[in-house]
Amino acid sequence: MTEDNFRVRSMTKDDLKIALSWAASEGWNLGIDDVDNFYSADPGGFLIGELNGQPISCISVVRYSNKFNFIGIYIVKPEERKRGFGLKTWLEAFKLIPNQPAALDAVLEQVKNYQRFVRIQVAES
Repeated sequence: MTEDNFRVRSMTKDDLKIALSWAASEGWNLGIDDVDNFYSADPGGFLIGELNGQPISCISVVRYSNKFNFIGIYIVKPEERKRGFGLKTWLEAFKLIPNQPAALDAVLEQVKNYQRFVRIQVAES
């Protein structure tokens, strides 16, 4: 399997169920109906990454305005981590909000990665 077979696309409602199951397996406690409300607000802001046609990553970027956006459900399946798919998924999400501010639902263990990803994104802009 090569990275050439990786792509990021908009999520369907069925894909959202996959993303929520991953979130639950990570121990994330999403609020009741939160994700459905976010999805309704911006269905085009939910992305899923596929490797050889199989979902392996996800992220949401709910676009409220050009002054406020919210990043969440950023997950890469454990067996596919540390291969660059997370960064590719992240960068695709930020293409939806070029040079706009965003809040992030963060995991403390990943703060260094978020900081590194932002530096990469800025360098590519």
